[in-house]
Amino acid sequence: MFEVSGKLESGLELLGIESSGRKIDRLRRFVAELELWNPKYGLLADIEDVIPRHVLDSLAALKHIEEIAPEALADIGSGAGFPGIPLAICLEDVDFALVERSGRRADFLRVATLILGLKNVRVVEMPVEKFSGKQQFAVLTLRGFSTIDSELLKVLSGLLVPGGTIVAYKGRERSVRKELGAIKGCISWREFRRLEIPGLNEQRHLMLIRL
Repeated sequence: MFEVSGKLESGLELLGIESSGRKIDRLRRFVAELELWNPKYGLLADIEDVIPRHVLDSLAALKHIEEIAPEALADIGSGAGFPGIPLAICLEDVDFALVERSGRRADFLRVATLILGLKNVRVVEMPVEKFSGKQQFAVLTLRGFSTIDSELLKVLSGLLVPGGTIVAYKGRERSVRKELGAIKGCISWREFRRLEIPGLNEQRHLMLIRL
């Protein structure tokens, strides 16, 4: 427990995020729930590296999202809760919708948000295609999608307020530039920003898009 808390505290400090006891406790408890559920539900293949690879990677976008100051955010394909749950822990004034098509993963998300006492989070168990058009958000986060193409953007457009931003977590710069080039005709604005993840020796970037 103390090792996990220490890794979280040092990681948040390196990311420039205030590490209050409440945040650390909730993040630690979330990691514990993942470790408990993972053997049966197969939520993550790399549970040993969950703090740098998933928790800190998710939170590396926090300040970029804070710049947008959304009232509501939807995490599309939330899976094991990344980036949605770590972001919701740190952004208690933002309403989160965790959109997940898998019943098993949605069950885990519901239990985790209940145990963590996240009143600003609700779980939407349905494919994003069916959820599109039912509500609109200032920010959509995507971390589980290998590629963003014109068909996906068409679906996501039904979930964005005018001027809303898609925040996609991506890997190598070369791949990000190639992906942006392929969709440049479908978007009005794009930007990518490099992320430095404490304890993770990999290229990570954010792709920011407006339609």
